[in-house]
Amino acid sequence: MIVDELYNLEESSGYSLEGSFTPDLVFSKLWLMRELAKISPDVGTMYILGSWYGNLSLLLTRFPQIQVDQMINVDTDPEFLKGSRDILNNAGARNVEHMQADANRLDYRQLGTDGVVVNVSLNDIKGQDWFNHIPEGTLVAMQARDQVENEQFASPEDIEQKFPLSQVLYSGSLDLEDPETEYTRFMIIGIK
Repeated sequence: MIVDELYNLEESSGYSLEGSFTPDLVFSKLWLMRELAKISPDVGTMYILGSWYGNLSLLLTRFPQIQVDQMINVDTDPEFLKGSRDILNNAGARNVEHMQADANRLDYRQLGTDGVVVNVSLNDIKGQDWFNHIPEGTLVAMQARDQVENEQFASPEDIEQKFPLSQVLYSGSLDLEDPETEYTRFMIIGIK
């Protein structure tokens, strides 16, 4: 496997490359792709906030349920972005930009009218400026989980209450299990 050749993998969870590919995290991204494809199968620019090792970009490259002209992986950690760049280059992705930035300071200047902002890291990205800066009328996909110490969400409605959309196009929950515990992931897709 390309990933194994690039990195020495020893952990099965946490902030490691291997931990980013646990079945629950992969499945939650496939779930997002499936539901987003029903709403918008063609996307101009996709901002992926808290992109980690570029897992969503990799899945979109290898299993293109959605046609995306440009993906922008946004993360604060340069090592995650380096790993993402290496993995995606080896996978043949040519439409990915890697941006080291605080999501709360983005201006989304590359977004366009057919763009989407994806945040599957609601539990980890503090504040609401990332959401407040998104232009009205933009498609937004968000995921969070329960049973975490920091930002708490107990339902899709909790996401919608904190990050109100003008129109909700999808709302759902998915029971999953990570290497340590069972949990529920929530997803909202809609128009800001």
